[in-house]
Amino acid sequence: MSLNAVTTMAGLLLALNLVVTVFNLSSSSRAANTGIDLHQLENDPDFVRAVRSIVDHCKVNFNLARVEC
Repeated sequence: MSLNAVTTMAGLLLALNLVVTVFNLSSSSRAANTGIDLHQLENDPDFVRAVRSIVDHCKVNFNLARVEC
């Protein structure tokens, strides 16, 4: 391949990469739904123990969506 073709191909790939990056950053992320009912979680002793441990040992800032342990 000639240098001109390689440069053109690299430029097109760079432009495509930038478009995809902007699209990924602009779309909101969503957590996957596992289909677990909240009432099932309340009856799960491991889940209850884990939540109590986090509440006892960690500081949760809901405004910043941050957990500090």
